[in-house]
Amino acid sequence: MNKDNIKTLIEAIKFDGKTKFNMSVFLGKLNSDYSEADVFEHGELASGYSASRVTSVIPGTNMFNCTSMGCIAGFATAIANNWKAPEWLVEDEPMAHVNMFERTSNEFLGFAHYEGRNLYFAEDRCIWKWLMLNEPNRYPKLELEGYGDMDSAYEEGLEWDDEDLSIDFSSIDYLTAVDVLTRIMNEEIGLSDDEGYPYYINKEAVVS
Repeated sequence: MNKDNIKTLIEAIKFDGKTKFNMSVFLGKLNSDYSEADVFEHGELASGYSASRVTSVIPGTNMFNCTSMGCIAGFATAIANNWKAPEWLVEDEPMAHVNMFERTSNEFLGFAHYEGRNLYFAEDRCIWKWLMLNEPNRYPKLELEGYGDMDSAYEEGLEWDDEDLSIDFSSIDYLTAVDVLTRIMNEEIGLSDDEGYPYYINKEAVVS
């Protein structure tokens, strides 16, 4: 883990996250003019709206322009490239883009593969579902796609780490992301143990 780079990421999200942070897309734009007006004119959180990926960017130009936004890995990749679009963003190659965002972010933040996956993605053993399970009072805004709370998913016979159960990315605002990243940086919670699950490093530090 590269704590200096994680701290830089946290500061960037704190500074610009209200209009630039959106966990639903590595690098993207809001889906409608109405949504853009809500965020950029009326002060709504960008994280509360769905966004579509940016298909390609001219290398060397600003990775985030006035109405673009990104997730944790998008922010980390932008910082790692001095906020300029890298060469691999020039082509419309969705899976290649996902792989490069994931790889670049992991290298910048010092995360292993499964640590990154548990942070950037919505399914399986992601940190967001794990926090819903273990600290619902601290993260009451977090929701599941199609179910809302964890109890509703349990009633349908699903476990928290079921691959068919996904976090609703619109429920992760920039301040929640900052809080979770800070706890990771401070070695209070870990993203992936030997079995691939998030875990407590310092459970005594937890305040529910």
